[in-house]
Amino acid sequence: MSALTDSQKTEITNYINKYRKIHQAPPLAWDDTITNASQEWSNNLLATNVFQHSGNRLYGENLAYFSGYGTNIMVLLKKSVDAWYNEVKMYDFNNPGFSPSTGHFTCLVWKSSTSYGIGIALDAKSRAYIVMNTSPLGNYVGQFKTNVLPALIPTPVPTPAPVPAPAPVPTPAPVPAPTPLPDNVKYNKTYIINMLYNIITSIQQNQPRNVVITAIYNLILFINGL
Repeated sequence: MSALTDSQKTEITNYINKYRKIHQAPPLAWDDTITNASQEWSNNLLATNVFQHSGNRLYGENLAYFSGYGTNIMVLLKKSVDAWYNEVKMYDFNNPGFSPSTGHFTCLVWKSSTSYGIGIALDAKSRAYIVMNTSPLGNYVGQFKTNVLPALIPTPVPTPAPVPAPAPVPTPAPVPAPTPLPDNVKYNKTYIINMLYNIITSIQQNQPRNVVITAIYNLILFINGL
């Protein structure tokens, strides 16, 4: 009898089938008969404290053992599935075939398998034995190429990076045209500038003080007369 609730059965089934879908394998269906056989063998492993395959010729069989990882059933089951799947890193899809280092992975994603069962046995010391069986069994010599397929991951079409719109160039504020000056004002402005220039030149040339004072005095008189 399975140690899992109905919701746990659904959860682990979906978890396994996500991995199978990656490799173009159809989903596995839960099977109570296979589960009972899996649970019986996991109980036997815990009772005898051994780790070995059952030797049955009806199913494909994956085993996992953990110690000290707690007693959360779903965590342990998913950890087992992850460990089996991670063997994909060592599988050579260009040279398909059986290898002891990838046998759990190939059993997990074997395309011709259609049903499965899983069992878990735990003790108070957090020792856990997990047994998963699949049917029809896989890992047949000569059938790996058609049953263990490469990951089917569609190549994403990159979304073009948005091209930022050019920053608007601010239109310069219109500069009002200068108001035309009357002729006499133009003359006075030019005259004052020339007088200032003469004063500065006199100072720079160290001309006598009375010359500088006279130039300043004349400028003051001119401004006062405007």
